[in-house]
Amino acid sequence: MFAPRLYFRARPTTTAVLRRCLGSTADAQTLDARLKADLKAAMKAKDKVRLPVIKGILSDILYAEKNPAGGASFSRGSDADVAAIFQRAIRRRHDSIESFVGGGREDLAETERAKLAILQGYLPTQLTVEQIEERANQVIQQLGVTGSKAMGAVMRDIGISTAEAPKAKIAEVVKRLLTSSPAARIGRYSQRTGSLGGLAADRQSAACYMFKNATDRQSAAGYRFKSTVTPAAKDASIPLNSKTQYVTEASADGKTLVTAFPNGLRITSEANPGHFAAVGVYVDAGSRYEDGSTSGYAHLMDRLAFRNSERFTSAEAMAAIEKLGGSIMSSSSRECIMYQAAVFPQDVPTAVKLLADTTLRPKFLPEDVGELQATVPWELQDVESKADMFLPEKLHEAAFRSGTLGNPLLCPISQLHSATVDSLAEYHERWYRPERIVVAAIGVDHQQLINLCIDNGFADLAPSHPAPAADQSNSNGSWFRKILATGGANSRIAVPSCKSVYTGGTWFDSKPDVDFTQVYLGFKSAGIDDEHGLYVYAVLQMLLGGGGSFSAGGPGKGMYSRLYTRVLNQHAWIESCVAFHHCYTDAGLFGISASCRPRNEHALFDVIATEIEAVAATSGKRSSFRRPYASQEGASLFEVKRAKNQLKSNLLMNLESRMVQLEDLGRQIQVSGRKVPAEAMIQHIEAITPEDIRKGAAELLASPATVLAQGYVDGISHHSYSIMVSKLSDNQRSLKLAPLLQDGGWKLQSERDAIHKSFSFANFNYAFAFMTAVALQAEKIDHHPEWFNVYNRVDITLSTHDCQGLSSRDIDLATHIDEAAAKYISQN
Repeated sequence: MFAPRLYFRARPTTTAVLRRCLGSTADAQTLDARLKADLKAAMKAKDKVRLPVIKGILSDILYAEKNPAGGASFSRGSDADVAAIFQRAIRRRHDSIESFVGGGREDLAETERAKLAILQGYLPTQLTVEQIEERANQVIQQLGVTGSKAMGAVMRDIGISTAEAPKAKIAEVVKRLLTSSPAARIGRYSQRTGSLGGLAADRQSAACYMFKNATDRQSAAGYRFKSTVTPAAKDASIPLNSKTQYVTEASADGKTLVTAFPNGLRITSEANPGHFAAVGVYVDAGSRYEDGSTSGYAHLMDRLAFRNSERFTSAEAMAAIEKLGGSIMSSSSRECIMYQAAVFPQDVPTAVKLLADTTLRPKFLPEDVGELQATVPWELQDVESKADMFLPEKLHEAAFRSGTLGNPLLCPISQLHSATVDSLAEYHERWYRPERIVVAAIGVDHQQLINLCIDNGFADLAPSHPAPAADQSNSNGSWFRKILATGGANSRIAVPSCKSVYTGGTWFDSKPDVDFTQVYLGFKSAGIDDEHGLYVYAVLQMLLGGGGSFSAGGPGKGMYSRLYTRVLNQHAWIESCVAFHHCYTDAGLFGISASCRPRNEHALFDVIATEIEAVAATSGKRSSFRRPYASQEGASLFEVKRAKNQLKSNLLMNLESRMVQLEDLGRQIQVSGRKVPAEAMIQHIEAITPEDIRKGAAELLASPATVLAQGYVDGISHHSYSIMVSKLSDNQRSLKLAPLLQDGGWKLQSERDAIHKSFSFANFNYAFAFMTAVALQAEKIDHHPEWFNVYNRVDITLSTHDCQGLSSRDIDLATHIDEAAAKYISQN
């Protein structure tokens, strides 16, 4: 039976204690109000240290308000509740400091100490364990109680607020004192109260309390939440690391949060309100990274998604997906394998669990591989029958013949039958590494997303190879910034050389019985790494526009674009004509696709090439490119303005979709480590001028062309040749032309960009045989010389009229001419 609680009748309330500790009066600002005021001040001052700290605390408060722990109520107006949030944040900072100091990163530890000082400035001086024991002993002695059953009474009347010490810390001390012997408890109390040195030691040990007390660290909430759901028996095989460290930073506008883990994993989210949430996992892998032994494996990984895994069988995964509404998908591209889901907010944990298992812990079973080997050939056959899907793949193969972006996106039949369980597992082990993974979400609280990722094992993935110690000690920026910039602080994965090399080329597929001949004309353009060029070609694509012969609608359908007004409206025999732009990290492919009735394809190439050259023309001047008869109508200010407006409209309309928002967020963080908001994109678009468009189109024509045709293609190479040829670059002149001039006897002509050489033979018979050999080769490559013959003398001049100068065709023909001349001169 408890003693009378005379001591507690005069005790101060928790709120009174807290206000006393904070040094505030009754009408003082609450902690939440102080934070909001300080946030405005930090934003105004652009304080890069205080701003993320305050935003992080406010984010934690918002999460606690929406998701109260254990069903307990949480109030922003309660300083006690908000102080508990501060306690958890302070504990996290202490843990980070400990980790950085242990890893030799004193610079990062110093940054964490600065943020810790900001957090501590909102709370009074923290009580040490000894000070808590002192108060607890006083209460226990006055109550005359022992045993763990008295914890509630002691905790209610101890009079220590959460601002002075974490509740878990107080409870641990009280429980230990209640369950220990009275003599030991009194002895410890007397020893501390009778020694000034002991009090000094208390103060000294206060700073390192967070490092010593492993139990507190493990039980702390905040960035290291434990799962609120008891895992099933087969979940126990998933190793979870309770000592995960990470850093979260916000974008300048505060809308995008990005968390980086030391293993390279990145988690990003935007808390956009809505009835649905979207979550996805993005893996930096794809066909451009593949070699001969793994060609098409990204496609197979896509087709094996959401099947057997560590915690799900195929049937269980399918049942879970159907319960979620079936809006979950995977896809593979040249630079990314993505897994996405759109669900109700309450179903986000289940969606993350499915995504985690299919990306981190798939099981490759023989029956699944056998099913793929039976079904993928039908998929390939279906794609090949659809020109709009098949020809873009062939376009990439012809444009990037050295591999990378030219690798097949779909698994070839020969590679399909060689795929095994072991080879797929090796591919997964090689590419599904934390430094190559981004987890993104829209409409999900960021802290909840972090917790779910930790609970499902994302944070426990080991990086490919640990970074050398020298790399860590010599790094000037924070590891967080390094992760965002490189895709992983420990990014040492052994990948093939994957820098794309544009070559250009041709591909013709004769199908004379089809109704329409399909043609593609492409050129090298800017990649994502060229930010200005990226927007230039986006506007140029809108300016050219295009459509089909039965397009209907207003400006949004492209009926006022150049390809519609100048091509489709002018040439009834053209069925469709559309501009395209395929954009990748370091390169792009811009061009025009079109279709027409058979036997008009030769004219179609000229028509579409003329439109690109017209945009590249300088107003009032004749073009210096391939087609001197091209219409000299450069892009007008009105056309460019309309194209920019249409591009902005399409951009903002697409961003209305949750899934588009999700993919945009995940891919931007994966590629560049930052999110470019729509407002910044609009500013980039507005900055584009007609001169930018002209220069962009001119740069297209400076690269070799990629020409494709399917259908009636007889004789098409002759008409497409003038499109493909380009003048020698300075580098080509030094590497290929210089040897001909120095050792081959060829001479440059002063009045034009051409080379000339004279040959003398024993008699006319040898000269005629030589000219016959040259003529046969010239006809074969469709490139003819200018020559003059008098008896045994042959004068030859080489130049390419279509590009008004020397081209690689001239170099090739000159080399063949020298070989033929050596043959017939040696027979003299």
